[in-house]
Amino acid sequence: MAGRAFVPRPLLSFRALLTPTLVVYLAVGFGVLLGVSGLVFKVRDGSHPIVDTVLGATGGFLFLAAGAVAHARRPMNRVGLLMVLVGVGFFAEDLQLSRTPVIYTAGLLLTRASSGFATRLVLAFPSGRLASRAQRLLVAAAYATVFGLPLVAALFFDSRQRPIPIPNLLLVADNLPLTRAVNHIEESIGAAIGVGVLVVLVRRWVTASRPLRRVLAPVFLTALVGAAATVAGGAVGSADPRHSTFLWVYWVAFCLLPLAFLGGVLRVQLGRTAVGDLLGRLREPLSPADLQRLLARSLGDPSLRVGYWRPESEAFIDGDGRPLRMPENDAERAVWPVERDGRRVAALFHDPALREDPHRLEAMAAAAGLALDNQRLAAEVRAQLAEVRASRMRIVAAADAERRRLERDLHDGAQQRLVVARLLLRLAQERLDGTVDEQSTALLARSADGLDAAMDELRALARGIHPAILTDAGLLPALRALTEQTPLDVRLTATAVPVLTPAVEATCYFVVAEALTNALKYAHADQVRIDVEHADGRLRVEVTDNGIGGADITAGAAGTAGATGTAGTGLLGLRDRLSALDGMLTVHSPAGHGTIVRALLPTGDPQ
Repeated sequence: MAGRAFVPRPLLSFRALLTPTLVVYLAVGFGVLLGVSGLVFKVRDGSHPIVDTVLGATGGFLFLAAGAVAHARRPMNRVGLLMVLVGVGFFAEDLQLSRTPVIYTAGLLLTRASSGFATRLVLAFPSGRLASRAQRLLVAAAYATVFGLPLVAALFFDSRQRPIPIPNLLLVADNLPLTRAVNHIEESIGAAIGVGVLVVLVRRWVTASRPLRRVLAPVFLTALVGAAATVAGGAVGSADPRHSTFLWVYWVAFCLLPLAFLGGVLRVQLGRTAVGDLLGRLREPLSPADLQRLLARSLGDPSLRVGYWRPESEAFIDGDGRPLRMPENDAERAVWPVERDGRRVAALFHDPALREDPHRLEAMAAAAGLALDNQRLAAEVRAQLAEVRASRMRIVAAADAERRRLERDLHDGAQQRLVVARLLLRLAQERLDGTVDEQSTALLARSADGLDAAMDELRALARGIHPAILTDAGLLPALRALTEQTPLDVRLTATAVPVLTPAVEATCYFVVAEALTNALKYAHADQVRIDVEHADGRLRVEVTDNGIGGADITAGAAGTAGATGTAGTGLLGLRDRLSALDGMLTVHSPAGHGTIVRALLPTGDPQ
């Protein structure tokens, strides 16, 4: 039986085996080898103080160890790898102390190897990425300087002139002045790169948010102390007794620097306590504002905002049910979604710096998921109530606009025609005066009186629909005109009232008009007091009469118990109108003790 030809399965390729983690661990191992070799070279050379040797090696090994831990904790972040490379580069600089020509020559090319990696590390921290073109240019210049210029200098440096002559395998021609010039150029460019890095770091600190500053502060402070000690030590000179003190400060800062970098990378571990505190607080009933403050404090981001997902509108709303605008610039705000059982529940709008700590964000979102889901339901109810309230306000506004239109139509249309008809009838009376019999004269007079009565009723109807004086003169003049037209002893007391929205002014006017009508028609009152007060963004209206009382607004009665006639539903309708405007109407009317009608209206901003 013919079978398939045997094809051996290829072994895993070297590239597949060379994972980032393996690269880091190989680099750590190589760095340890270089560090031990450097210690041997320095001890044999005898030109380095033992304290400097020990502290330098300690700092280098700390970079290797901290970088390995940082990579293990955050493998997708390049900060750990860069820290390891700084340690490797630091120890590689000691290769020039070797007496083996090949190793010595390699050391000449790596005299400042750690500076290039350190530049990349400082600029990329804490995300591990270079965020701008300027930063990429600085890093490229640093690499070109620390790895390119030493090669040029090595081509013209004859190391056989040293006390211990070791051949430079790259020597082309002995030219000591050129070598010194190249070294000077390297130092000058390095200084310029240092200034550029300092500018970038200062700008980053100034524009950083509070969460990002908490990460940057230990690194910046340690580096600043080390840099200041270096500058101060160079300024006083090696002969000054203070030079050793500044040197100690520098080495201590150098040893603490990798720990500062590691602390920034390991913030997620430090955040576990905050997650535990959050779980403890979530057992208590929290309002949307309290929950948002708790999450902001737990994440260390005061600018954090919680958005609740509303499926009907496919948009986020805040805790009060108001629409929440999505951030337009990812560099200013970031969004972390919160889901439960595959459903979108909410989102955390947070500082972009927290994106470097996704585990902590995920833990916080998972811990608060149930509370956020409950608050989402409450926020959705508030949004629905807000929509209902807005709809009612639109209905009130539309009704007031229609009232004004009817009032204008009656005033400019029917009333004007009645006025013209009345004038024509008067002219007819004057022309026919004495030429017609008494019955015709009486008939004309009755017609004229009927037109006058119709015009009076039409004016009263127009005022009842919407008084023109309210639109033309404002609330207080309209109320004064209303009291003058009421056949009762009415006393009006009012504080200064600004120009308010038409809906608020009309509502206040109709409350007073309805209360006066009830006092006149049902309560048998003869005295009425009206108090109008505007304070703290609210308009308070109180109408008090000395009638028989007994009014019951909950039953829909606009009149009073015991009053004759059919009670209307005026005050009940006004209560609904005030509710649409977030106001409140109350009626206190004990039998036999008069009636007090109170209205409280939020006025908002004056118009």
